[in-house]
Amino acid sequence: MFDNIVIALKEGLPHDRLLDLGTSVAREGAKIHLVTLVRVGTDEDEPKRLAAVGEYLEQRAGQLRDRGLDATWERGLVVVAAAADILQVAGSRNADLVVIGLAKRTRVGKALMGSDAQRIMMGAPCPVLVTQLYRD
Repeated sequence: MFDNIVIALKEGLPHDRLLDLGTSVAREGAKIHLVTLVRVGTDEDEPKRLAAVGEYLEQRAGQLRDRGLDATWERGLVVVAAAADILQVAGSRNADLVVIGLAKRTRVGKALMGSDAQRIMMGAPCPVLVTQLYRD
């Protein structure tokens, strides 16, 4: 069981299973920190996207708080790379667990785009709980 959990939620994808998994390993009184990183420069609606992500994260954190969990959230912009930024959040939050969803991709897709999940697993200062949730 874990006391300080960071759960990385990818923008625009379903998160129920990921949140259930992350909270199922939380010790009573654990702190759950939700984080979504937004890539910028992709469209003109970035301010609206950032606002929508904030509203979504507050809603999800509120649901966790209603269940008696100490839930916080943050959204950020991808500064370096999503993996590096998630690792920075985990370090700054003194996480003892990071929970991420793994996107199943083709070998070509992985070769072209790399694997943020692999970078997080190899660089995290704590255990990483990974589940396959998404399919490209």
